[in-house]
Amino acid sequence: MPTVLLLHAHPDDEVFANFGWAADLSSRGYDVVGAIATGGEASELHEVDSLEDARARRIAKYEAVLELLGGRSWSWLDESAGWVDAPSGPTVSGAAPQHLRAAVEHLISKTQPDIVLTVGSDGLTGHPDHVVVGTAVAAARNAVEVSEGVWGSRLRADDVRAATALVGSHTRGGKVGSGRVVGTSAPLLTRDVRSSANLRRRALDLYRDGLGTDSLESIVRSAPRVGDSVLLRGIFDLTEWSKEHYDTENQSSVAARHSPAW
Repeated sequence: MPTVLLLHAHPDDEVFANFGWAADLSSRGYDVVGAIATGGEASELHEVDSLEDARARRIAKYEAVLELLGGRSWSWLDESAGWVDAPSGPTVSGAAPQHLRAAVEHLISKTQPDIVLTVGSDGLTGHPDHVVVGTAVAAARNAVEVSEGVWGSRLRADDVRAATALVGSHTRGGKVGSGRVVGTSAPLLTRDVRSSANLRRRALDLYRDGLGTDSLESIVRSAPRVGDSVLLRGIFDLTEWSKEHYDTENQSSVAARHSPAW
């Protein structure tokens, strides 16, 4: 059975970055395997008092999303590193680049995936953890064999600007996002993922109630702050939940194998 590896810094990155393509591969018989660098604890610390409880809550959501994708299993990028998504650290963005690259190479060699889906060179959203993972995967791709390629998800700058305006129309002048999400004007490969739109909405709801299925206006009006996840939801709405974009770097040799779906 062919395998797709979803490789990310935190739980929920897979939904925003690669869920559509992963769902398509799963429907075609690929085994979905996840890998994360941290437990995404920061997103749960408003609900619980300890990193351990926050990690347990987030991992439970991650496993439920992988189950939606038909996922078999997941692993830590480097369990011995003990990286966490919290100021107390250690953070993956603070890791030595050589350490990260070696961890990625080891994981891919152990997993032997046919295709790797991750974030692009800007980490999709500019989050420091995303950026270093995306950079490490890009650095490792020439040292490991992945027959159907290593694909990094990106955003179009035009979509980011339009979504910022759309979300901002509901904030009454409030700030939209972290300011790190900028997208790119470089050429990207675009994948049609409209068939997985409803499943992706359910996955977002697993991480945050209503994030996938409530109206954008109600999400914005009820949120204590309008973070990057809401901005990304705005991009999904603008693009009718139908597109994912990917870096073109180092992919010419495998693009033809996926051309029917582009």
